[in-house]
Amino acid sequence: MTLNDFLSSRGISMAVFAKSVNTTTATVSRIADGIVTPRKGLMKRIYDATDGAVTPNDLVGLHCVQPCPKSGRLEGQAE
Repeated sequence: MTLNDFLSSRGISMAVFAKSVNTTTATVSRIADGIVTPRKGLMKRIYDATDGAVTPNDLVGLHCVQPCPKSGRLEGQAE
């Protein structure tokens, strides 16, 4: 799910969401429009704030063929 779709479907303003993930409204706007890719820490905060509805893959335009794992070790990841 895109960040724009998430915010729109829940009626959350970019300003309110930005505060919840500890960034600026301008940054959320640029991420939602696909202009910038957030750094790892912000990706995690967005993922957590959306209860997993917006994944890091969504933020970079990659989509899982099968359901993405919510947390833990990913398939093929070294232990």
